[in-house]
Amino acid sequence: MKTKIILDTDIGDDVDDALALALICASPELELLGVTTVFGNVEARARQAQTILQIGKLGNIPVSAGCSATMASRQGKGAPKPDAAKIPSQAKASYPDAKLPPIDLRHGIDFLIQTIMSGNGDIVPVTIGAMTNMAMAIVKEPRIAKKLPRIVSMAAEFQKPMAEWNIRCDPEAAALVFASGIPIDVIPFAVGKTGTMTAPEVARFATCGREMGRYLSEAIELWRADHWMGAGQHMPSLFDPLAVAMLIRPDLFTWKQGTVDVELRGEKTYGYTTFTESKGQGGGHRIAWDLHRDEAVNWFLQRICG
Repeated sequence: MKTKIILDTDIGDDVDDALALALICASPELELLGVTTVFGNVEARARQAQTILQIGKLGNIPVSAGCSATMASRQGKGAPKPDAAKIPSQAKASYPDAKLPPIDLRHGIDFLIQTIMSGNGDIVPVTIGAMTNMAMAIVKEPRIAKKLPRIVSMAAEFQKPMAEWNIRCDPEAAALVFASGIPIDVIPFAVGKTGTMTAPEVARFATCGREMGRYLSEAIELWRADHWMGAGQHMPSLFDPLAVAMLIRPDLFTWKQGTVDVELRGEKTYGYTTFTESKGQGGGHRIAWDLHRDEAVNWFLQRICG
C-alpha cells in the first residue's frame, strides 16, 4: 500500500528541496496528494515545484502557496527575514507561467486542513521548510492532530548546540508542532550533513541521460552561484531527500526515541533544540541519529538517475 503524503517546502533556496521532490516523483511507494510552499516568495516556490512535478510526470498534482510570513514574535540571531518579493535562486530553472497550470486557489493552510480532514487518518505531512503552514493548520483546525498518524520533518539539531535553519526561520511554529502530541520522525542537521554528496556523485545528474537529472544539475549550478553561497563548488547535502527516504527505507538510519523541545526564551539560544531520550517506550519523537551514508546516497542516485 502506498504512503499518502503532502510535501510542505521552502523550495528554491537550498537545492535539497528540489532533490527531495524529485525523489518523490521517482518513488512508486509514495502517493503525493499535494505540495504546499512556505516562507517568503511562496508563489515563485510553487512554480518551481510545478516544474519538477511536470518533469516527473506528476503535473496534475495540486500546488498551493502557503504562509509567506512567520509566527515568530522576534527575529532570532542569524535568522532570515521572510521577503515575499525576493526571487529564490533556482527560479530561473522554472518553466514559464504559460507552460504551468494555475496554482491551487486554496491557501496552503486550507489545503492542508481540507486534505487531511477528508482523508482516512493515513496522510503524512512531510515538512522540509519552516513549520509555519503546519503550525497554522493545527491552530486553525485542531482536529487535524487526531487525523495524522505522524509528521516527517527535516528539522533541528541535537548533537551540538545550534538553531537549525528550518527551526530558526520560525521557532515558535516549530515549538507548537513538536508540542502538538502528533508523532514526529525527524532528520536532524547532522544526519543530513552526513549525506553530503561528492563531486563524482553530483556529476551523475548531468550524465545519466534523464530530463530530471539534467534539471537537477541546472538547479545545483544556480544554487552554487547564489550570492549568499558565494562562488565555488559547493556540494549538496541530502537533508530534505533523507526525510523522504525515511518513509521508504527507515533501515538506512539508526534511531532514538524521545522528546524534542524548542527554546523560545533565551536571547542567544532562541530556536535551539534539545532532545531527551526515553528510557522506555515514551516520547512521541523518533530521531534519526546516524546514517548509512554510502548506501543511502547510492540508493538516492539510483532512484533519480537509474
